[in-house]
Amino acid sequence: MEHSSQDTLETDKQQRAELLAIQLQLTRMELKAASAALAHFEQDTAEGEATPANALFAQVLILLMRLRADIGAADSALLEQALELARAAAALPNEPLIEAAALHTLALLQARMRMHHGALTQLSRAYELTQGEGEAELADAIQNSRATVLTLGEMFEDLLSLAEQILPRRSHMTPLSVHRLLVSAATACFVLADEQMAPAGAPLWLSCKAMHEDALSVAVEHGLATSALASHLNLSFVESLVGDTAQARLHLDALNDPAVQEMREQFAGAGLGIELSRRLIEWRERGSAVAWQQVLAFEMELRNQGGATKFVREYALRSIARHGQAAGDAGAAVQASHSLLDVYRQRMRAISATLSTAVQDVVALQHSRIENEQLTRQGNRLEQSLAARNAELSQTLARLQTEASIRRAAEAALQQANEELEARVAARTHELEQASRALAQQEKQLALGRMVVGMAHELNTPLGNARMGASVIHDRAIELELWLNEGQVRRQALTETASSLQQCSSLVDRSLESATALVQRLKALSSDSAQESAQDFDVCSLMRNTLAQQQARLDAAGVCCKFDMPTQLPMHGPMHALGDVLKELLDNAIEHGLKQADDPQLKVSLQVQQDSLVLRLRDNGCGISAEALPRIFDPFYSGQLGRSGAGLGLSVVRMLVEEMLHGQIAVQSQLGLGTQVELTLPLR
Repeated sequence: MEHSSQDTLETDKQQRAELLAIQLQLTRMELKAASAALAHFEQDTAEGEATPANALFAQVLILLMRLRADIGAADSALLEQALELARAAAALPNEPLIEAAALHTLALLQARMRMHHGALTQLSRAYELTQGEGEAELADAIQNSRATVLTLGEMFEDLLSLAEQILPRRSHMTPLSVHRLLVSAATACFVLADEQMAPAGAPLWLSCKAMHEDALSVAVEHGLATSALASHLNLSFVESLVGDTAQARLHLDALNDPAVQEMREQFAGAGLGIELSRRLIEWRERGSAVAWQQVLAFEMELRNQGGATKFVREYALRSIARHGQAAGDAGAAVQASHSLLDVYRQRMRAISATLSTAVQDVVALQHSRIENEQLTRQGNRLEQSLAARNAELSQTLARLQTEASIRRAAEAALQQANEELEARVAARTHELEQASRALAQQEKQLALGRMVVGMAHELNTPLGNARMGASVIHDRAIELELWLNEGQVRRQALTETASSLQQCSSLVDRSLESATALVQRLKALSSDSAQESAQDFDVCSLMRNTLAQQQARLDAAGVCCKFDMPTQLPMHGPMHALGDVLKELLDNAIEHGLKQADDPQLKVSLQVQQDSLVLRLRDNGCGISAEALPRIFDPFYSGQLGRSGAGLGLSVVRMLVEEMLHGQIAVQSQLGLGTQVELTLPLR
């Protein structure tokens, strides 16, 4: 029992380690690896082997995986699911990391639905839970999510304050967390500088470029290829907007790396951002009206884009509004400014629409805290009740121990009785086995006796005829010798003697041939007979050839044959063995079943059932009695023994069907109603 508990504890620890590794993969945006690991975990725990805590942790990570994979996933159903998971995680005892993961997931979803204040509240609580668990990378990821929410909520001053608090201890953070925080802070500087229409050398622009360059250095130093490409993209746009076009071109050229494809898969709109930077650089380098029209045309294309790529159009509008005057197209600059105002209005309406939901979240959170306090008080009452109940259980346990000692004594007595009974059963079983072996031996002797009698009966006739012919030949030879010695040989007597010797010789030859044929059929019953090699052949063709060989006998007996079989039916097996079986069955039907029938008919059908061949031969002959039917496969059993046949045909048939063709044979018959033989054989 202790060993089983230890195994369960080890399994629980191993599953928890796997789930934490998956959470880190999702934090690092290693989506393919995380998806494969989640699928593997679900397969391993399909039988319900995961603890409730690990099962809930897995559900949280599955929802987080969906949010990471689909940046546009956000609706009330998902929000309800995230809230339910957060409540369930909070109810778990001593599971701060699971609760933090659930709150982090809920915050990401609330941020997408513009519930920014609610999301920041959840992230603050998640950060508190994670700090004391030694998971620095997860804590940094939560701080980066706070920065992202501040960016989405356009709380740029708060974002810069958060960055100033966190970045001084960047040496204790993971490179990926540092990179993300620098990018978020640079974005805040970009938006603030652009909204103020700050000139190119303004402090905010300088801070924006410095932070992006710092982020690029971190990514390159630590081998964060995808993050480095994202920084190149950001710098190419910033430089093309307010900086040096030569530098912008260098950053844009860096995006020719094959890994850009991976970046495009992870960051929606990355390809559009690259194209926007390319067109801005071309305009700033050439300053031509054609290049400017290409920028305007690209902004028109972006209007039809939706979802996560809206920010690229916003950047395009900012660029047109900033440079429209320099391009000699003040109308486009004004139109871009109006479009930006529309974007801001839509954003504010969305924030206003979700404000009531955020208030409801706060109320729900307070309600949850009240419920937790009530549960705590109820838990205290339950503890007191359990203490009293434990005292009662101790008394009950003492009584049960007394009853258990009495029961053990009774079980010992019952065990002894069982052992005595098993000994008697074993002795009786031994006696029955001896009786069974004796009965089997008797049955073998009876079968051997019947076989010997049949052999003797069948061999007596040809051997008796042979001995009689040999005796006559011997007598004629003595008589001929006497005539020769006396010189009284007459031509007529010599002719009669020669004729008699010829007849007797023929009789001896036929008798010995019959005995030889009988011996050959006996040898066919031996399991040591040579096995025929399997080959490919057409069963229907074999059936038609066999019937053609027997057609003369069928016509002579007046038998009408009916066929039900396809044109072709390929089979792999011992063809000659199956041919011998068909000949024996046809011979048996002609000689025994239909010999006395008034209107003899024989129906032959071939069918395929699954991977087996089913062959049926049915006649309307005399049939077989119920007493004789169980013995028809016994060697030397025949209803016409001594008159026709040796009683070996069906014995040989069964041996060929079961041992060489690996099939089954079944016979159905009633006296006076005909007989049906059914063979079931494997096609290969």
